[in-house]
Amino acid sequence: MVLNRASLKQESKALLKTARVNPYLFTLLVLAVTLVISGISNYMNMDDEFAYLYSVQYGIDLSFLALHRAFPTLVVLFVSIVCALLNMVLEAGVSLYHLGIRRGEEMPYVTLFDGFSFAGKIILLSIVQYIFVFLWTLLFIVPGIVAAYRYRFAILNLCENPEIGVMEAINMSKAQTAGFKWQLFVLDLSFIGWGLLASLTLGILNIWLLPYIAQSNIAFFQEIKKAKGIGFFPPRPEDDGQFHPHDPFGEDNW
Repeated sequence: MVLNRASLKQESKALLKTARVNPYLFTLLVLAVTLVISGISNYMNMDDEFAYLYSVQYGIDLSFLALHRAFPTLVVLFVSIVCALLNMVLEAGVSLYHLGIRRGEEMPYVTLFDGFSFAGKIILLSIVQYIFVFLWTLLFIVPGIVAAYRYRFAILNLCENPEIGVMEAINMSKAQTAGFKWQLFVLDLSFIGWGLLASLTLGILNIWLLPYIAQSNIAFFQEIKKAKGIGFFPPRPEDDGQFHPHDPFGEDNW
């Protein structure tokens, strides 16, 4: 089955206009929060060498930030890990926001922090995915890339139904992406031009680009779910009002 990439992208762009909470202001909030988190992590890691390398790479003199006394290594490591974990949970909040838009729901700005209600699963999922992709990358770069696409929908599965387990979300993604990895790769390639243009605007264009990419990815996710019948499906009006996740694997496997 070949998905109509152009149609799904156009639909995603139009869908963003229907959002009751502005997706571009939401993205601006996301970028601001992640910038603060990144700034805290960088400040803790800052020393003369780091400041020099940063100035060479970005042309920004941060030597004044290296005037503080060096923090203990364990403190720096702890803060860096906490910042990384916070970013994982916030990324899930972005997914929750865009999934809600597709359902036609009003998703307030605080949706960004909704992932904290199941932060443990989000963090565990991210760690397990990283380990799997890393192990495949040890074989060769291509298997690593394939693995990344294999687990691409795991976080969306978990965000749609936080009651499922981490491995269940991963195995659902494996089943969903089977036969669609190349189309997902082509979808990503279709945004390369936009990415290059965003870099020329010092990232400002990302305020408009990131929601477009997120919705396009979710559009593919929803279409593949329908085609394969694998994933979480909200109840129909004639149902009993209870959530019934579609589980083709069986609970005994977890």
